[in-house]
Amino acid sequence: MKSLSYLKNSPLRLYFLLGLIAIEFLMSFSFLGYVHIEPISITFAYIPVLLAGCILDPLASTIVGTAFGLSSMWKASADYVAAGDRIFSPILSGSPLSSFALSVISRALFGLLIGLMYTLAKKSPKHNNILIVIVSLFGRSIHSVIVYCFMGVLFPEVGFGVATALSGMFTPGNTLTSIVSAAIVLFAFCVMKSSFFKQVNQHFLAVENMRVFTKKTVTVTLLTVILTLVSACAIAFYFVYRMSYVLDVNGYDLTETAQYDILHIQTQFLFGILSLIFLVALILFMANRHTTYVRYEATFDSLTGVLNRNGFFPLCERILSYEEFNGEPMYFVITDIDDFKHINDSYGHPKGDEVLYKFAYMLQKTFSEKSVIGRIGGDEFAVMLYEPLTLEELENLLNDFLESLKCIGSHSISCSIGAVAFREKLDLNTLYELSDECLYKAKSNGKGQYYIK
Repeated sequence: MKSLSYLKNSPLRLYFLLGLIAIEFLMSFSFLGYVHIEPISITFAYIPVLLAGCILDPLASTIVGTAFGLSSMWKASADYVAAGDRIFSPILSGSPLSSFALSVISRALFGLLIGLMYTLAKKSPKHNNILIVIVSLFGRSIHSVIVYCFMGVLFPEVGFGVATALSGMFTPGNTLTSIVSAAIVLFAFCVMKSSFFKQVNQHFLAVENMRVFTKKTVTVTLLTVILTLVSACAIAFYFVYRMSYVLDVNGYDLTETAQYDILHIQTQFLFGILSLIFLVALILFMANRHTTYVRYEATFDSLTGVLNRNGFFPLCERILSYEEFNGEPMYFVITDIDDFKHINDSYGHPKGDEVLYKFAYMLQKTFSEKSVIGRIGGDEFAVMLYEPLTLEELENLLNDFLESLKCIGSHSISCSIGAVAFREKLDLNTLYELSDECLYKAKSNGKGQYYIK
């Protein structure tokens, strides 16, 4: 089970759950879920429930199973359905609660049971793939047994029961469905536990922590969703009206029952289209998150974890553009590790990389509040402190930082620091040049010194 444990608190879990619900509705309201080619009838609508139980957990498979039941209940509520299917409809069966239990609760129970079985299968460290296949092969039969058991208890007059489900277990259609289902679930399970998907999950977590959603983004998204729903409903009901009108013009006087059935079919079409739209939107959303991570990764230094030159300077410019100045000084600081070339030459580049990493860590630890930190080249780092500080407060921070460098490794290091104060908006290049001048003045005074202008 550890192979998929990374999904437990991952944003991917919610995306997959929503996607499987949408796929369930899409399959239920299209030929993707039900294929009939004489003499074989194949049902695939339960596969999203299996996928939810396998790659997520019993709660997810229960939710998807509930969606499966709701769609089945809606489809059974049309007057054109066969007499045997009407018991699944609370509207047509004459026993609303029993029909709801048969349609929805039985499918939810199926989702829960199959989820628990997958959970046990995934706990096996050596044979989980084989057990996943076994559970998947019997998934359809388990679903049939549960539904027919509910049918026999709630509607005994129909004459169906568990024996009915068992008698049809090995028909050609059921056997083919079980094999296809097992192949799909096993493929999804293997993909989900691959190192590739674990890396994708890490990318999504990184983007999630960036809090890229602003109020404006949320508002636009909500308006888009509302507009899509309204437009889809308008199109669906327009076609219902035009269909009825065309039939009426051609001399077909529709009864209320026929008009209801047309509306019922069009509503199924609407659900299918909305599910398809949602899936496309979800895929585009996930692609956008990946693109956001790629842009995010391109602005960070992979060794030290702080911003690189391409990320540091644009962010500083944005901060300068909206920062309010009230006369209190802010500071732009440049640091340079003393004798870093000697460290690389004497102890090797791995040791040099370790020093750079720990140096960046100490920078973040010291200047964590209201600052932007970046590696702008080699052993040179920059910090923009955009919270007003007194000169004494800055000196205390710099002294603490220089002292902390003595404890970062077996070889004590020091650095030179140049800092420039600014009380009004200045060009970033100007700040960089002034602080660089201060850095060289600090170097001229000896190692482990700082110079503030």
